[in-house]
Amino acid sequence: MSQKKGTQKRSDQTAGSQRNVQRGAQKYGVICRNAESHVVKKMGVPDSNVVGVNAMNAVLNRMVAGDALCVPTISSFACGAYDFFCKLQFLSSRGLEFQSGNESHLNFSSIKPLSVATVETLKNFATREVGLVNVIKTLELQDEVKYALIDRICKESLTDLVIVFSNNGIRKRGN
Repeated sequence: MSQKKGTQKRSDQTAGSQRNVQRGAQKYGVICRNAESHVVKKMGVPDSNVVGVNAMNAVLNRMVAGDALCVPTISSFACGAYDFFCKLQFLSSRGLEFQSGNESHLNFSSIKPLSVATVETLKNFATREVGLVNVIKTLELQDEVKYALIDRICKESLTDLVIVFSNNGIRKRGN
């Protein structure tokens, strides 16, 4: 049975890559606010492929291996470091590329995957955020206060991540 599942998965990926060759790689843009649409358009996303965050699941269902998901910034794509890390893992597992307009060091494709150091840094941010959220959940506070603290932790964690991976942040050897 498990061998059958693996065979099915490989044939699905092959069919997806064959569809991709037939229609060419597509770029899709996900924006949080209309004012961000110019950023993804500069990244080569056609108007018809720019959607709001609410339509992201529908876009992901249409995408095939080799397509690229373009976002203006990671803060308009994810609500926290853990959320961002999980979304990147999902995209990578489907063979989808990721491009951020502001955090170019987080762009990846099947040809140029993220470095081990970058993945570990993302994982550390996500782990720290989850640890803090779990501590907040155990405190004897009103639920409204807990939710507000958790929201703030997630937003600040993502803000810290944006600072670390901004274009002027991490420099690779030779730059």
